[in-house]
Amino acid sequence: MLNTGDESPRLPMVFLPAMLCDDELYRVQIEGLRDLVDPVAVTVAEPTIADAADAVLRQAPPQFLLAGTSYGGSLALEVVVRAPSRVIGLWLMGCSPGPHSDPAAARRRNDRVQQGEFETVVEDLAATVAYEGGPHAADATNSFRRMATRAGPAVFLRQNTSLLARPDRRADLAHITCPVLLVWGQEDRFAAVEHCHEMGARIPRARVVVLAGCGHLPTLEQPGATVATVREWLGVIGGKAALWRDGFIIS
Repeated sequence: MLNTGDESPRLPMVFLPAMLCDDELYRVQIEGLRDLVDPVAVTVAEPTIADAADAVLRQAPPQFLLAGTSYGGSLALEVVVRAPSRVIGLWLMGCSPGPHSDPAAARRRNDRVQQGEFETVVEDLAATVAYEGGPHAADATNSFRRMATRAGPAVFLRQNTSLLARPDRRADLAHITCPVLLVWGQEDRFAAVEHCHEMGARIPRARVVVLAGCGHLPTLEQPGATVATVREWLGVIGGKAALWRDGFIIS
């Protein structure tokens, strides 16, 4: 267990949502992990990924566990590269460490949103964000729609634009020294599972978990499995929580 009693503080865990998403993306996990961690969801929308990482670091505690999905995963990679001594554990889902795979399509989405087609773009994304054969596909898709509606077109444009110019972080993966958990949907159509295996091979302390019957949003599509997986992972790395409490970096 990470906390051994009321006198022991829980490790802070910062959750970075996917593009157009908010804390609803992690609601089940926040509740399912609350006895082990002190959770906080941080949603940012800055013009560049570097600006977004700086915004996260301004809001985050001195040291913290970090979770990110999709856009939030790319942002989490940027955070850990920029401030490796502050991130004591990293949980990534549905992201790519390389440059944008289809910048032309991303620019077309920006153009369509600027022309007033935000709702149509959201529906296009919603149609493929979840694996339609999964047990929670409809709930996951509806959740994405709700979050996207709350976010609105201005947030989409800033987040999508920042992703377009994100740096290639593949060479940095070998230098990530904190424990890393990679949780992926086998049927992810936005960030193929090959990205997961590539990162797992390059990051020294990575654990890979691929979920069958799951698409781009494991926390919504396989909520129970993600909670169980992360609890197990936290149990493994939590044996060194005393180092964190005493002010040292977990390594």
